Amino acid sequence: MNNRPPLSEPLNTPVISPGWANWFTQVFLGLDWKKGYNVTVTLDFGATAAQTQSALTVTVTGARLGDAVQVAPTTDVSGVIFTGTVTAANTVTVYAKNFSVGSVNPASQSFRIIVLQN
Repeated sequence: MNNRPPLSEPLNTPVISPGWANWFTQVFLGLDWKKGYNVTVTLDFGATAAQTQSALTVTVTGARLGDAVQVAPTTDVSGVIFTGTVTAANTVTVYAKNFSVGSVNPASQSFRIIVLQN
């Protein structure tokens, strides 16, 4: 099986092409992930001072300590990086880390939280 990404096929389309779908499947299987969970939630972080972080928790049924977490906001927020970690069974803590020199109050927005288990 060819494990190279099909760069000749567009990736920015509403439906992923068969070539890209195959490539993502091969990557997923190669990393030995056994299960994946995802939820979409709306989070509203308050004002976060410069060089600090804010945290909110989200329920992700099936999440376990040590699982890998990916956080995908609807829109980027300048100076802020969103990360997540499983902090208890079925609980993901999402962090808004403000790396800017001023306080930032991100607008409420939708986040996709993906948890991968191996």
